[in-house]
Amino acid sequence: MALFGLRDEDSPSVSQALHSPEAASWPKAMEKKIASLEKYGTWEHVSPPPGGRFVDTKWVLKKKRDECGNLVKFKARLTAHRFTQIPGLDYDETFSAVVRTDTLRLLLAHAI
Repeated sequence: MALFGLRDEDSPSVSQALHSPEAASWPKAMEKKIASLEKYGTWEHVSPPPGGRFVDTKWVLKKKRDECGNLVKFKARLTAHRFTQIPGLDYDETFSAVVRTDTLRLLLAHAI
C-alpha cells in the first residue's frame, strides 16, 4: 500500500535494496550519509560507558523522485532503532537538529 503518493518500491528495506537492480547505488547513499554526519559533528566513534550499551540503529532508505516521477537520487538516513534508549543509562540529553545555519541565513536573506 502506498501512502501519500509514495510507491512501496521507493522505500525498500536494506535487504531488498542490496538485492535490487540499483544495488550499487544504495551503499553510495549510505556512505554519503555517514560522511555528512561526520562533517557536521553529529557522529562520533566511541566506546560504551561501563555497564552501558549501544543503541541499535536502522537504515531508512528512500528513492527521491521529481514531479514527473523520474528517479532523482537515492537517500539514506540512519535512525535510532525502536526507542531502546533508557534515560540516565544511555543518554542524559537529547538533541534534534531543526535547521542548518546555512538554511536559516538563506531564508533571512530572502525575507530581507
